[in-house]
Amino acid sequence: MRALWALSALLPAWSYASSVVRVSDVDYYVPSKIELKYGFETKHSIPMTVVTSPHQTISAAWINATIAGFLARDDVYSSGFSQIFFFQRSLNQTLSEDANLLLKTIGTTQVVFGDPSCNTTLPDGPYFATSQGIHQAWRLYNDHTDSFVSSCIASTEEADSFEILPAHGSDSFGALSVAVPSRLYSTPTVEKPLAGYRIAVKDQYQIKGLITGFGSRSYAETYPPANETSGSIQNLIDKGAVIVGKTKLTLFANPLFTISQWPDYSLPFNPRGDGFQIPGASSAGSGAALAAYEWLDNTIGEDTGGSMRVPAAMNGVYGIRTTNNSTHNTATSFGPFDVAGHFSRDVDSMNAFGAAMYSDSGFRNYTKFPKKIIYPREYWANIDAKYIAPCEEYVKHLEAFLGVNRTVLDSNALWLEYSQSNESLADYFADVIPYVGGTNTFANDFKQDYFDKFGRYPYVKVNGESDPSFAQQNATLGEIGFALQKEFQAFYRKYYLTANADTCSDAIVVFPFNGNGGIPWYRDTDIKYTPEGYTPALPGYLSWNFLSVMNASPEIVVPVGSAKFESRVTLTEEELPVAVEIQGASGCDFMLMNLVREVAYKQGLPTGVKTGRTLK
Repeated sequence: MRALWALSALLPAWSYASSVVRVSDVDYYVPSKIELKYGFETKHSIPMTVVTSPHQTISAAWINATIAGFLARDDVYSSGFSQIFFFQRSLNQTLSEDANLLLKTIGTTQVVFGDPSCNTTLPDGPYFATSQGIHQAWRLYNDHTDSFVSSCIASTEEADSFEILPAHGSDSFGALSVAVPSRLYSTPTVEKPLAGYRIAVKDQYQIKGLITGFGSRSYAETYPPANETSGSIQNLIDKGAVIVGKTKLTLFANPLFTISQWPDYSLPFNPRGDGFQIPGASSAGSGAALAAYEWLDNTIGEDTGGSMRVPAAMNGVYGIRTTNNSTHNTATSFGPFDVAGHFSRDVDSMNAFGAAMYSDSGFRNYTKFPKKIIYPREYWANIDAKYIAPCEEYVKHLEAFLGVNRTVLDSNALWLEYSQSNESLADYFADVIPYVGGTNTFANDFKQDYFDKFGRYPYVKVNGESDPSFAQQNATLGEIGFALQKEFQAFYRKYYLTANADTCSDAIVVFPFNGNGGIPWYRDTDIKYTPEGYTPALPGYLSWNFLSVMNASPEIVVPVGSAKFESRVTLTEEELPVAVEIQGASGCDFMLMNLVREVAYKQGLPTGVKTGRTLK
């Protein structure tokens, strides 16, 4: 074992091609960027450990404690990085006799003491040594749930830009590889509260340098890589988040769920239960990825009519549809109902990440909570009893925490009394979603651009014929739609979600996730209750998924347990995630996240879920 003094600051710069290196049966990506110039005598990339010791004489006990700390905190570091030890900014430091013996024992062949006058200090952790310098170590993970459409790294050529990861691991099934940096490289600060957070972003947001696909091969081939990053994503990057890739979505974020409804890209796999349940609606990739991969911290989705809430519930993670305009440049110009959202696996991450993502929303961070729980009876109907049971238990915990009993309401009865109308809620407001949504020109603009470029029409509708018309919706219909939406908001905010100066919302509205009736929903079948795939409410009632959409208010999904079922795939008893949804008044996003966290801690409930088949 050799001990060397490094005069790294005096060495010239070299170019270096990125590579993939295998260490202790794990694949690593070695970026081309040189973090510190130093000419190691090697033709290969050698795994190394960079450390900063405060001691003049470095002991075996200190080295052992440092390594143990690395292994406990980081999934990138391993004992395989002991081949070289680099003690940086070292001024006459020495190794004790037992330290020398320890390093020999763990396979260290070279010890380097860094130049104390060097102006560059690297974060301690795993690196690779090449003949040109020191490079970061990024671990390669395989996307075995097929949730990603692409993996990426920060561009080496252009600031604030990204490029496709030019590497692939040794997965025998050909899964996409995703590279993640060592957690030891970053420490959250006030300025960068998300430093080191590994996140994946739904491929509906623009990321500079990357193609935006919208779940459509036709769209992806029509436009060049984005020349700017969506404001909500740039905000996360500015706060330290690490973008590791883009996740799949349904064709143009439409409410599509099963294999036959995904014509352009393969449907991601939901890791829960038997592994063959649907992964959700349009944010399916983000929901499935977070439920499957512990190496991901948070994922970003978007909700138009359930695209955050369905994947959160089906994949057993936390998710939120936020208030309209909760972020800058939310996602796209896709539609007036589009809002950003994020997925998390625990209540602390839900809050911390949410606080950073929506920091510019102007919403107050309420810590006092509503004293009224609205229990809409119509959205507790038509759901399997085994699914309902954990939801009822959670409502009891809400009652105990808030010190109130639920208030059972019937929205249609209230509406008929309020409006003096003979029309049901569903009939009266039937045109809100299509008319307001129709004011957006995204679909026709794209269709025109595609036609102009290729001279033919793109694929835009599952199991349907292309419409040759480029005509936009009549403006009058949009005006009617917005007027109806205002009418609905006046009603809903009077009886359900009234603003409150002390608690943000006078009440919360709670109901179980109204998916496929609380029963299994297999990815290979189109059997479901309605064309939209949602459990029907009682006749005449609005679909649950459009309430917060039309009211422009937040709705959070909370995993509360599981329901056992006999899988027709595995022929064994499996567990289906169970979730409740909680609504608050417009702008009460932080209140809802705080409430969910406080209820979990104060009522002794689980504060998070695990990755994999089961929630715990």
